[in-house]
Amino acid sequence: MNPNSSTSFSKEETIKALTFLGLPLGEAKTYTSLVGEGSSQATRLAEIADVPQPKVYGYLESLVKKNYVTRQIKKGKPDTFTAVPYESVIDALESEISFRIKETKKYFKEIREKEKERQVEDLFSYYEGTKTVSAGLKTVIGQVQENIIVVLANEIHASQLQSLYAELRKEKPSVEILQLTVSDKIFRLPPIKKLVNTEGFSGLLAKKPTMFYTDVDFESKSCSSMNLYLPPIDDFSSMLINIKHPVALHLQLQLFDGLFEMLEKQGMSMKKL
Repeated sequence: MNPNSSTSFSKEETIKALTFLGLPLGEAKTYTSLVGEGSSQATRLAEIADVPQPKVYGYLESLVKKNYVTRQIKKGKPDTFTAVPYESVIDALESEISFRIKETKKYFKEIREKEKERQVEDLFSYYEGTKTVSAGLKTVIGQVQENIIVVLANEIHASQLQSLYAELRKEKPSVEILQLTVSDKIFRLPPIKKLVNTEGFSGLLAKKPTMFYTDVDFESKSCSSMNLYLPPIDDFSSMLINIKHPVALHLQLQLFDGLFEMLEKQGMSMKKL
């Protein structure tokens, strides 16, 4: 039906509209017919509404509970039912729809926030303890698709890294593996100093982490993953921090760009393994 037409809804269209507003079909038929009658007994209403007589009692009972229909009880006679003014019913249905819309939006907002939290957890990985770090190293290196650049501040767990490189070469022979050995000057880069001086990371400088960047884009100087691999020292456990969250991209770019600028000035170059 054209919404701009001045012609009123037919009874069938009105019933359909009530179902869109949330009223079950049988109740919509019963209520619409009762409005036309004003008042009626159940048997007569079932015929007018074109609903099975055994079911009309259930429809009327439900409408009474919703306060859309009133019941008049007369001793010795069948109950009589009267429709509540349609304005009140429409207002109640509109209120219910508004409530459902509000609650649905609230639900989706909550699950979206939870999804964001879950994504953050997925994109930041933290491993502590020698065995756990070993498993984490294997996972991170196994996810490499194009290349991996390993920056060694000192030779730590070199045999373990070589073993992982060997596995990677077997599974993905086209992946490039490059390695850099740099001096302590790398720790003077602002991004590293900012990261390691935060609360909870005291002592990181002394650990001299191995850093590796996975799937590096040399033109944009960006990488899909930045990792800090920290050997055990003093009371600290071995740790692996894998960062893939978009928020960390700025840190990745700064560190990556600063690292290669420093290496270039010092005349260092990467060694392909």
